[in-house]
Amino acid sequence: MACWENWQLKSNASKTAGERQRGLNVQADFFGWYSSMEFSEDADVRAKRWNGLTAVAKSPSAATLEALTRLAFRTKLQNMSGEASQLREQLAANGPPLGDEELALMAASALALVLKPMDTASAKAASLITGAACAGLRCLKQPMDLVGMAKNVQTHLAETSRRRPALEQQRLVSPQLDIQASLNALEEGNVATVRAAIDALASASLKALAAIASRQRQFESAVRGYVCVQDEELDILWWLQGERCLIFGVAFGDVPVDHRAIAFAVELAALTKVLPGPTALSSLLNRAGVDDTVQLTIPEAIQGIPKDWLARLVPDERATKVSVVTTPILEATRRRQEVDGEDTWIAAWSSVTGLDQATKLPALRLAESLYCELLQVSLG
Repeated sequence: MACWENWQLKSNASKTAGERQRGLNVQADFFGWYSSMEFSEDADVRAKRWNGLTAVAKSPSAATLEALTRLAFRTKLQNMSGEASQLREQLAANGPPLGDEELALMAASALALVLKPMDTASAKAASLITGAACAGLRCLKQPMDLVGMAKNVQTHLAETSRRRPALEQQRLVSPQLDIQASLNALEEGNVATVRAAIDALASASLKALAAIASRQRQFESAVRGYVCVQDEELDILWWLQGERCLIFGVAFGDVPVDHRAIAFAVELAALTKVLPGPTALSSLLNRAGVDDTVQLTIPEAIQGIPKDWLARLVPDERATKVSVVTTPILEATRRRQEVDGEDTWIAAWSSVTGLDQATKLPALRLAESLYCELLQVSLG
């Protein structure tokens, strides 16, 4: 996330009128979602629930976003019972205790609130939500289209994070000092007035220098982020132009059709430096040779790749970020590694993820999902 955070220059000092209006819109949406589920018509309870949402959605940690995603999708919370209990209490906000269904709605609503600003936290939340959806294999039963919202955020960020930073010079506000009055005080020998003038001059100078330094840091951060994006796009274009799969050491066309979704997703993700990746992801994968007409199940795709290649998908230093909910394809890879490449992992994987092992996906959608998972564990 380093490059994305460098590019993100939005001030957190205060909310603009537009941001306040978006907050009001989300609040109205939440009240509508809450009423549609017929939990409570008590205005005081709804107000407390809203307060709980805003508290949880403010600067959420990665663990909080993961727990919210699992609760929203109603999945098992392996090793996250503590986070779930804490969220249940926070979202209740001193109101009546939350039942499981109400908790699921509150979690989904909190994620919707996190997605709204389209900032760094939004990018992380969107990645988790789309990962949990797994190309439509996992259904989300909520009164809002949370997956669609997440995809909209990813599209918006993919476009805006790749814009050239503004190069216009901003005018600095000149300090307003009464120099003549200070000179007169000096001639009159008024030491107190002269001292006050010197203090005012020093304060104004420090403020001006701080403003210059802050503007310079912001500009340098924007340029670094843009250069990072430019390097990423250049690397991807050279990879596409070279038409050579580095993993297998052969031309794109010589990679077995059933391996392309996994191989090209891994290579493209390794070249990506900024979440959520390029807007032309589907086109890039298609140009590389991922055929949308090929249908594969996740177990088929993972079991079919060479055994000695498994460790390249999830290096040991990133294994702790693999999740049965938000990175189910990488979880399949990890489980196959555990059984030394045999196929005995499939039934257990299907059980813990809740995904049907027999459902086929177009190779292009499989590649896109794996690509997003890889970015999640490397950049998220």
